[in-house]
Amino acid sequence: MSIQVSLIISTYGRYDEVELLLESLKKQDCGFDIFEAIIIDQNDVIDLTPLVNKYENKFNLIHYKADFKGLSKSKNKGIDMAKGQILTFPDDDCTFYDDTISKALQFFAVNPDAEVVYGSVFDRITNKNVMRNWSKESKKLNIYNFSLRYSAITCFTKMKTKFDENLGVGSKISSGEELDYIIRVLESKEVYYFPHIQVWHPELSVSTMSNEKIRNYAYGYGYAMRKNLNFGVLIIFLFSLSYRIAMLLLKLFSKERLQNYLAVKGRFEGFLKMEY
Repeated sequence: MSIQVSLIISTYGRYDEVELLLESLKKQDCGFDIFEAIIIDQNDVIDLTPLVNKYENKFNLIHYKADFKGLSKSKNKGIDMAKGQILTFPDDDCTFYDDTISKALQFFAVNPDAEVVYGSVFDRITNKNVMRNWSKESKKLNIYNFSLRYSAITCFTKMKTKFDENLGVGSKISSGEELDYIIRVLESKEVYYFPHIQVWHPELSVSTMSNEKIRNYAYGYGYAMRKNLNFGVLIIFLFSLSYRIAMLLLKLFSKERLQNYLAVKGRFEGFLKMEY
């Protein structure tokens, strides 16, 4: 059977987490011959060869040793290498549930006009959402409703749309690539949210981020919004900015004051394309 799904895994600095991801792929409830995992290995210290040897006979596994750094550049290399009709981009520290791939395939089978679908990040052990309060309702996405219904690690796409290599970890602007990606595909593609496609990822929130990471994420957000500026994007940006300003004022005398300040400041600086 031909390969239907290509998983593009960009990795740097992780071994145990990559092993957990590969182990989760070994447990998929679909045929192992219908998907491939492409590891774009940017490591210069960690050797992933033992992992490749361990799993290369379990499913289709391609190990590409990159001579460059950069998340978006790695994803684009994987896109060029992919044989599957559907692409997905799991983080190297996330894992798939046994039905993650099959749920995505089922969605496209029922919705043949769909070109891109986003799932949710969910912890089935604790029965809790991860990263955000994911809606339980499936929905067709547009520029006004996508903000709380997307994450690159849950994206399954029929498109070979490339990521902006100026954005993302390892680039000058170390975030914003997945926001830029979804805004661009929303312009002309049929994009959906289907929460039953679930992926696990460690908890990530403003309260657990370093100050540098908060500022970098906010800068990338503002930059991607300015890059793709239109009326709808401006409305979303102003709403996000207003929310962050409100949070700053509400928590002005709390220990979260600096975090909220950086979230506001980074958005302004990125949108105005100030010196990074």
